[in-house]
Amino acid sequence: MNAQAVIAARGGPGAKSRLASRLDPARREALVEAMLADMLTALAACPAVLRTYVTTPTPRLAQLAARAGATVILEPGADDLNAAFDRARQRIAAGDPDAIAVLLPGDLPRLVADDVEACLELADPGRLVLAPASADAGTGALVFGAAVDLPLAFGAGSFGKHLAAARTLRLETRVVRAPGLGFDIDRPADLDAFLALGGGGRTGELLSGWRAAA
Repeated sequence: MNAQAVIAARGGPGAKSRLASRLDPARREALVEAMLADMLTALAACPAVLRTYVTTPTPRLAQLAARAGATVILEPGADDLNAAFDRARQRIAAGDPDAIAVLLPGDLPRLVADDVEACLELADPGRLVLAPASADAGTGALVFGAAVDLPLAFGAGSFGKHLAAARTLRLETRVVRAPGLGFDIDRPADLDAFLALGGGGRTGELLSGWRAAA
């Protein structure tokens, strides 16, 4: 199986604005970088993923991704996340129409290789494998044939939209519920939940250090 992953990440001082009550712009920027680094580490430990792309308009994130061995798609502007995902999917399909695309938002700091493997074990070009986010009825991951023109709707309420799109395209669906695919950091309560769960990696070190300093 030719499985290729895409992480869409948006950084810079304006990133994660819903965390502004707890973190200043510099810390929010550092948090996004740490989460991306942890996700890249998880994907690097997943043998089934042959290539990882990072699509981003943020030069610092692009540099981080390149140093980690990912293929960077540097976007011209911070436009719609779903459009960026779809351009990356088309790029994968152009190289190999039979490839499996794994789409992941860039704020899943608890991601581990086993989560991705669980999705890929169910993957098929005629099937959509998806993971629900733990909040907002969102989507933590989509896994499907790269040649499939699936309407993407990442964001609040997207899980139901993706299921509906699969039905329209007559794709089988499989749902994978995994902590690493469902947990994102988007709200102040997520910071506390991450620390309570004992998260590690760069994200854990960063948040633990800030808490200790406070």
